[in-house]
Amino acid sequence: MLNQLNIRQRFDRRMNLLQFILLLLMLVLLSRMLYLQWMQHDGLMLQAEKNRLNIVPVLPTRGTIRDRFGVGLAVNHISYQLSMIPERVDDGNVDRALQQLQPLMHWTPKQLARMRHRIGRARKDRPVLLEDKLNWQQVAPLAARLHHFPGVNVQSGTHRYYPYGALTSHLIGYLSLARAEDVRRGFLRSEHVGRSGLERIFEQRLHGALGSQQEEVDAFNRRVAVLKQSPPTMGKDVRLSLNIRLQQTAAQAMHGRTGAVVVMDVHTGEILTLLSTPGIDTNQFTLGLELEEWQSWLHDPQRPLLNRTVHAAYPPGSTWKMVTAFAGFRNKAPLAHGHTQCPGYVELADRKLRCWKRRGHGRVDVHDALQHSCDVYFYELGDQLGMPALRQEALLWGFGAKTGILLPRESRGHLATPLQRLHNGRQRTWVRGETMITGIGQGQTTVTPLQMARFAAAIANGGDVLKPHLEAGAKPEVVRHVSVAPEDLKQVQEAMYDVANKAGGTAYYRLRHAAWKIAGKTGTAQVIGMAQDDDKHRKISVRDNHKDHAWFMGYAPYDHPKIAFAILVEHGGHGGSAAGPVALAMVNELSREEQEASHAP
Repeated sequence: MLNQLNIRQRFDRRMNLLQFILLLLMLVLLSRMLYLQWMQHDGLMLQAEKNRLNIVPVLPTRGTIRDRFGVGLAVNHISYQLSMIPERVDDGNVDRALQQLQPLMHWTPKQLARMRHRIGRARKDRPVLLEDKLNWQQVAPLAARLHHFPGVNVQSGTHRYYPYGALTSHLIGYLSLARAEDVRRGFLRSEHVGRSGLERIFEQRLHGALGSQQEEVDAFNRRVAVLKQSPPTMGKDVRLSLNIRLQQTAAQAMHGRTGAVVVMDVHTGEILTLLSTPGIDTNQFTLGLELEEWQSWLHDPQRPLLNRTVHAAYPPGSTWKMVTAFAGFRNKAPLAHGHTQCPGYVELADRKLRCWKRRGHGRVDVHDALQHSCDVYFYELGDQLGMPALRQEALLWGFGAKTGILLPRESRGHLATPLQRLHNGRQRTWVRGETMITGIGQGQTTVTPLQMARFAAAIANGGDVLKPHLEAGAKPEVVRHVSVAPEDLKQVQEAMYDVANKAGGTAYYRLRHAAWKIAGKTGTAQVIGMAQDDDKHRKISVRDNHKDHAWFMGYAPYDHPKIAFAILVEHGGHGGSAAGPVALAMVNELSREEQEASHAP
């Protein structure tokens, strides 16, 4: 009996303990429920909404780039884009999703490999662009089955298009998909970023701001509905000072030759033409360039990736003779206001420095020497001046320094230092021969076509060295004013006029019938060294890539200047015959445009 009582008591104690534990557990569960329902309600509701909703970024429409008349140079075409958010793909199996998409999109194995590589480098929670520039016929088969592909999205949008392709490739630049460094700066992997030219310079202005789209999804992460949209902000347009019709005229006049053409307003510094040939089709960069095409550009002997207007520097040849003339005036060199006799050469020790005209020019002054491009006169004038005076004059006119144009990697060109630096690090004064050939634009001196066009503008406007501008309506900016005696400046201007308008001028034959009277200077820049005292050197046959570079620079109209220009034709030979016709075509085009504008209602 006692044993049963003890057993009963122990059982009751255990039941009471169990009831207490159950009650305690109920209290814990109830308090946790109350905590979650009341204290954590807002946070949990937000988390639940996130599980039910997807926030998809919407890319902005990029601003356009247009010329001074509103002609589109970089515009947007309507198209469709296919993207994928890897973490939202079924079971995270991206390879399987791509294989299922392949027959619908007709992708090649190379395209699939490129997409896998792109996805592998991207964040799993961000959209990755698979393909763009698609039309509706291409995306329609997928759009009808999109509910079978969670994480895959088709969006209407725009893609960048360059209507003039190679004609504006070096100036406008191109876009490419965002890289790792761009993502770190806040761009999405599916965005296109300005990579060169003005697309890069004006990236912040052109880009715009992202929008977003709130989507409701089911348990399988498939889109059920679009709940809310926040539209993106379109990028701002950029209007350039460029005249695309003039650019086309210059390109046609170049006839496929390698070189550069720069035209600028002599009073404002606005750039009307900035042409480098050959160019490349920048439309191929939009989604991704094939390696073979890129390699062909890299190894092309004509170097189509090089912007010759600002990145390349060339010996200026006889266009440099105006710098030597101004240095002579400034330093009161005896020959600057005197005469010399040109027998066709200058004797220097046991050598002869030859003039381009074998039988010589006879008695010449500075006007005759510029009009007929006499080398002997400028050999002697350079010898009287010395290298420091030539260098100082060149610096005054903006050579040896960047112009400040809004383009990356501009070259300064090169000017000879006041003292010659030897291989052992020691310095000495320049030998006479080096100074003499520097006086005619040979030797170590190199300039860019843009620097040369700015020099021509400064001669035309009375000595104002302008900063070149690419945006229409930019405020003129004078870097410095070069003081030149009016009578000295007039001598140079009249000589440049006679180059193109008086019989015997080195460009007279090509330019005498121009619609505007042109003042200019031809130049022939030697590419390979030939012995100056070799009577037979001019009979040597050279390959095209060893021919001299052809220059022509100047301004027009002569009596009331509007534009200045510099034209370089690589391995073109003589400046008057190779580069002169390009100037003629451009001046005639501008005259025609002016007449059209005057007759417009």
